[in-house]
Amino acid sequence: MIRRRTEALGEEDQPNFWAAYSDLMAGVLFVFILLVIVMLFQYGQFVREKERRIDVQRKRLSSFHTVQMDLTMELERALLTEQVRIDPQTGVLQIGSGILFGEGQAELSDQGKRQLANIFRAYIEVVLSDRFHPFIKQIEIEGHTNSHGTYLYNLELSQRRALAVMQEFLIHAGDQEKRLQEMVVASGRSYAHLIHDESGKEDAVRSRRIEIRCRLKEAELFRQIYRDLNEETQR
Repeated sequence: MIRRRTEALGEEDQPNFWAAYSDLMAGVLFVFILLVIVMLFQYGQFVREKERRIDVQRKRLSSFHTVQMDLTMELERALLTEQVRIDPQTGVLQIGSGILFGEGQAELSDQGKRQLANIFRAYIEVVLSDRFHPFIKQIEIEGHTNSHGTYLYNLELSQRRALAVMQEFLIHAGDQEKRLQEMVVASGRSYAHLIHDESGKEDAVRSRRIEIRCRLKEAELFRQIYRDLNEETQR
């Protein structure tokens, strides 16, 4: 009699047990779904932040490229009346050595000094302007020769010519001389970079030249972008 009553009570408790078990599993499932939603939300935020940072770096690169193009166009405008060639892609100035120096000489001619005075006044005004100066790392003055003579002879000659032009450059810097001293360098390249005509033959006249180029701070920019992106991948 007692056993039957116990069995009856056990049968009556079974629905309550399964109801409680179902409630527990529903609660666990709800928590799991909630965790998944939170994780998806956090991942979405992570992806959006990644895309935002990449977009920032893309804009920085675009802005840098714009500076290079604007600098070239501004130099072309400022030096429109001068006898110089400006590379439209790099903004490098090419000044023929025929007017500046005599054959085999490294001393500037009077005519060459007058030409450089006009060029440098306009050039310095552009590169030291608030628009471009923050982006300029270095101003390089390079001497180039044709292949007449030995490589070492022309290396020394091109170095002396570059130095003579740099000295003239600083003379026309005025009160900006100290500022430019920290930026300008001179080097000779001998005939390592000859200019050729359309037939592929050396153009001896055009190969004798002085080149002036602005080195922008792209190395610093790329290092900063690399550091930013590397820090993001480690997070």
